[in-house]
Amino acid sequence: MTAPYPTLEQMGITSFDSISRYRLRREARADVLKVYYHRPSGSFLSRSKKFTFARPRANVPVEFQKTDAWHQLEDTSPILRQALVELHALLQPAEAPAEDNTSAQATKQQLLADLEHMERVMKDKLDELRRQIDALK
Repeated sequence: MTAPYPTLEQMGITSFDSISRYRLRREARADVLKVYYHRPSGSFLSRSKKFTFARPRANVPVEFQKTDAWHQLEDTSPILRQALVELHALLQPAEAPAEDNTSAQATKQQLLADLEHMERVMKDKLDELRRQIDALK
């Protein structure tokens, strides 16, 4: 029996029903995919997983670099492309068109949740650093 999302499974993602969203960004010469999960309060499981995919480059003369055509020669990883297709298919029902007011409210709630999560992470990190400093005394 084949897995419903073989690329995601190959990447180590198995909790398909817990995925809430994903983000893709570019850092230098790599694409970074971050997958976020729904987790209950107090869970020890991570709220996200980060995957980095190097961007392959074609060999071209040096004088050709720094042009727009140079940047078009870089391409995304085929594994990343397939993972994005699977994530989109997995989250498609959750992305059904909704009323504008509901969509704006959902976005606001998500931003507030992200802000609260970031505040908790920063507080925990600051507490950890303070403990490490106290241990050095």
